[in-house]
Amino acid sequence: MRVELPFLAEGVEGGDVVQLLVHEGDQVAEGQSLLELETEKATVPVPAPAAGRITRLLVRQGDHVKVGQALVELDGADGEKSKGQTSTPERSAVAPASQSPPAVEAAAPPSTSPPSKTEQPAREPAGEKSVAASSPSGGAAIPAPPSVRRLARELGVDLAQVKGSEAGGRITAEDVKAFVRERTRRSGASPGKDDRGGKVFTTMYGTERREALPSIRRKIAANMTQAWTTIPHVHQFQEADITDLMELHKRYAPEFKRKGATLTLTSLFIKALVHALKIYPQLNATLDLTNGEVVYKDYYNIGVAVDTPAGLIVPVVHQVDQKELLQISLELADLAERTRKREVKLEELRGATFTVSNMGGLGAGPFTPIIYPPQVGILGVGKARMTAVYRDGQFVPRRILQLCVAYDHRLVDGAVGARFTNEIVKVLEDFQGMFLGL
Repeated sequence: MRVELPFLAEGVEGGDVVQLLVHEGDQVAEGQSLLELETEKATVPVPAPAAGRITRLLVRQGDHVKVGQALVELDGADGEKSKGQTSTPERSAVAPASQSPPAVEAAAPPSTSPPSKTEQPAREPAGEKSVAASSPSGGAAIPAPPSVRRLARELGVDLAQVKGSEAGGRITAEDVKAFVRERTRRSGASPGKDDRGGKVFTTMYGTERREALPSIRRKIAANMTQAWTTIPHVHQFQEADITDLMELHKRYAPEFKRKGATLTLTSLFIKALVHALKIYPQLNATLDLTNGEVVYKDYYNIGVAVDTPAGLIVPVVHQVDQKELLQISLELADLAERTRKREVKLEELRGATFTVSNMGGLGAGPFTPIIYPPQVGILGVGKARMTAVYRDGQFVPRRILQLCVAYDHRLVDGAVGARFTNEIVKVLEDFQGMFLGL
């Protein structure tokens, strides 16, 4: 029988194979993990649906697979291959995750009719039209777009020596790269490997090392590109005097520690956020442009950006408004630890309505965070610093925290964003007043 990738979760179409846990010829038990799949920055095991022997592996480490795609061939416990099964792997042609569009559309069936005689060639994008330039050697026009010419200059390539692969001898970026590879091979400087598994090349400028882009980095790149290019960001900066908040933290941190929790500033930020989100529900909503609707959320799930060796991952503290500060602190510490170990569950990475990214612990100053769609806002927290503040006719030392709230200008106007930010500052400067209803 063929073992296919099962349904994982709503909205999850597939993932990348990060580790194969079995080999051809292995005997496996029902429920035994066959491989580990990385999806939505979480690593999930794929179990065997029945006991049997692995006769063929149909995927390799690094492959991107979709729900329903065959992963392995599995004989029954009696060792006989299921009838009617073919031994030819059916590998899906799947684009890398970083090239996949946010929305998955059904692939259209290939056309079998010949192209119309009146069909015109596709127009070139603006700025990418071929520019006729004189060859250094013979003066003949070289058909290559500006981007390819720029690449050739960076790599020290004379385009007159490159043979174009497209119609009319048009030179592409891949033609230039192939030329460089061939030039390197002929020079005897074939790529070697370093101790990190990368390929080392020698160029006219020096050595270069190339490594395969990790699957999690491809996902981050795809998500951030989508967010930055589709969401009109507004960044609202503000400062908060957290001198009294730090005294509060110092006073109660030992009590939290006795109860097995760590009271962090991030826990306090989460509480402040929920208070502000309840007053300004636009920041706790999503846009449904397809149906022309705003979806207001009556629940408050806060994503917390966690720095891991593999890259930035954002687990979610769910139903924050229903939890005490002690419970939030315990849950946040557990989530962060399991996220760094890549043991976080898929459902713990989903459902966030707002996100906080605290880089103060890294000593970072103010920064402009990027919104995680479909959310419409994110809070970026920088490093607090001691500042001389003029009060009651004299300068006094106060601890000032730098904040930046990014919001989606399609839904949130500047006035609302400013008031929301000011409300967060108000809570941080008088945290006890929030609990007193002030």
